[in-house]
Amino acid sequence: MTFPRWLVPVLAVLFVPLWASGFIAGKIATGYMEVPTVLLWRFVIALAVMLAAALVLRPGLPRGRAWMHLGVTALLLQVGQFSFVYTGLSSGVPAGLSSLILGMAPLLVGLLTPLLLATRLGVAPVLGLLIGAVGVYVVLADDLGGGIGGDVVFPVLGMLSLTASTLYQKRFNDRTPVVTSVVVQMGTSLVATLAAWPFLGAGWLPSSAGGWLAVGWLGIFNSAGAFVLMFLLLRWRSTVFVSSLLNLVPATTALCAVPILGEPLTVQAVLGLCIALVGMFVGLGRLPGARRRAVEAADPAPVGTAPRS
Repeated sequence: MTFPRWLVPVLAVLFVPLWASGFIAGKIATGYMEVPTVLLWRFVIALAVMLAAALVLRPGLPRGRAWMHLGVTALLLQVGQFSFVYTGLSSGVPAGLSSLILGMAPLLVGLLTPLLLATRLGVAPVLGLLIGAVGVYVVLADDLGGGIGGDVVFPVLGMLSLTASTLYQKRFNDRTPVVTSVVVQMGTSLVATLAAWPFLGAGWLPSSAGGWLAVGWLGIFNSAGAFVLMFLLLRWRSTVFVSSLLNLVPATTALCAVPILGEPLTVQAVLGLCIALVGMFVGLGRLPGARRRAVEAADPAPVGTAPRS
């Protein structure tokens, strides 16, 4: 398939803010409603959008155990990750910090890939993960004793859930068409949320127009829109290219959170963010002198995506 040269850069420029907007809109949504309500309407809206896409594209259906594997991935990637992330946001964890912690997942995937998927790992991913961890510590240093406190565990658990889902998906869902994968995952997540609803004690509907706008953005633009852009970029470029774009998400989120959410951007936060971003780029072999071959050997699929079909 041929496409204009300018198309990939345009999609890349659109992809980063759309992906980052999930943390901003998530913070806004959890200010209007409870976390289960945010999850419910995110899944409902995203499923409706992706079903419409499936009717147009008519991808193949999963076969045999693929249904089970997609269900497991959905519980980890969609329900697990976003339950923890939104709980952290509703508890006061800044959107920029949540994005930074979630941004460590690609390197953790690279670190665990050789252990779980029998793939070689070079020095770069390990070095990058260590540098990134130092950056996260610099950001958190003043907050661990108070302020955010123990609530930071929620984005950490979200990051671990994201890492586990990526490894599971890479192992078992390689051959499933991406549109089919997202439809099944959103449907499974919706069913799981509804099954747990009697025990959650949450309201069914957002209570204001602002809440509807926030979950609408999460479902349409951050879920369906960002995933579609990612799948196109994966088809036309390498996974390393998309992972490099994901490295820009924490900085984008932190900058957008200042005017939109009123979150402070301190010198310490900027320094820690820069250190973490350097670690992510080193781990992916995107800096001069880094061992690109290590990244290509591990080649972890960008977190939260389905591998190319």
